[in-house]
Amino acid sequence: MAGRGPIRRGFSTAIDAVTAVHEFAEAIAQPDIGLVVFFCSFNFDLFTLEPELRRAFGDLHVIGCTTAGEIAPIGYVEGSITGFSIASSHCRAATVVMQNLTQIQMSDGHAATQKLVAAMGEQGCALDPRDTFAMLLIDGLSRNEEVVLSSIHILTEIVPLCGGSAADNLCLTGAFVYFDGAFHRDAALLTVVKIRAPFRIMKCQNFLESNVRMVVTKADPVKRKIFELNAEPAAREYARILNLSEQMLTAAIFSEFPLMVKVGADFHVRSIQSVHFDGSMTFFCAIDEGVVLRLAHCEAIVPNLTTFFQSVSESLGPPELVIGFDCIYRSLVLQETQTRHLASEIFAANNVIGFSTYGEQFAGMHLNQTFTAVAIGTPYDVD
Repeated sequence: MAGRGPIRRGFSTAIDAVTAVHEFAEAIAQPDIGLVVFFCSFNFDLFTLEPELRRAFGDLHVIGCTTAGEIAPIGYVEGSITGFSIASSHCRAATVVMQNLTQIQMSDGHAATQKLVAAMGEQGCALDPRDTFAMLLIDGLSRNEEVVLSSIHILTEIVPLCGGSAADNLCLTGAFVYFDGAFHRDAALLTVVKIRAPFRIMKCQNFLESNVRMVVTKADPVKRKIFELNAEPAAREYARILNLSEQMLTAAIFSEFPLMVKVGADFHVRSIQSVHFDGSMTFFCAIDEGVVLRLAHCEAIVPNLTTFFQSVSESLGPPELVIGFDCIYRSLVLQETQTRHLASEIFAANNVIGFSTYGEQFAGMHLNQTFTAVAIGTPYDVD
């Protein structure tokens, strides 16, 4: 167990799903739980995990998702279940599940927002950005994060939002979110949390734009697929710019050399998910014809994280909990540079609980290769 106040953090690395749930539930147990959030490995048998979670937590408000790696109280881990609980004395929460994301309409997001407002109203709570934040957990293979975020723009204009795209250990076959006692695919969980503690929604990014530019000359925006860059087959042109052969294009290369697009005054990463036999490339984020992309310049992640958490402490004091959404490609870069243990130490020192994602949500935007977080300070005293 980590944390002795109204916020409890815990995890289990047990391979057996029954044991893992039991150990996790024991670690975060406390009287009168108001919210449980968990992140679990895709390696677990979800058909076993699902009923065990129901047995362990009963009628409590529980949300979660599958991952591409977890961030536990000891830092980066794989094959685990990790998460936290917040006492009902210090939070009120409501969640709606949005199903069938492949067919989502703008009206679905509006309806979800109205349900959340009504559900919080039933608890005597109004949405107030001073003490309320929203969290979005969404199937990272739905390819619809941007549409979902657009559909809930009314909510993101009221309260700050952060979140992550559920993952499946880079299998790219299906990612799941958990709510109301069941795992759901092609779905999103939209949660609002009113908390009796100071908090900040924050993000960090360790990439800068370079002067190397390329233009998307043929694409399928719906499928997030680029066929041509600079009027050449996309994978071949990307490999040429990196002075590599197409056969050398792997997830490790994608994580080290992502592309960036300018949105407003800022540059944001557009991560490559995979390369196909026809030379096309699929992305984890929206992409369109005519967009000018720039090759990203990478800065070391560990110093970047150190600076980030210094700003967290300056803003909130030592955080009691940081709900962290960390792109899987950041973990891959840390592995390649043999510095993942250093990042783990930073996460552990700052009470981070989270997971490796297929994308991150921040305010009204879907991002790649960032670390976004809800940083929560010392809870206020109980009345």
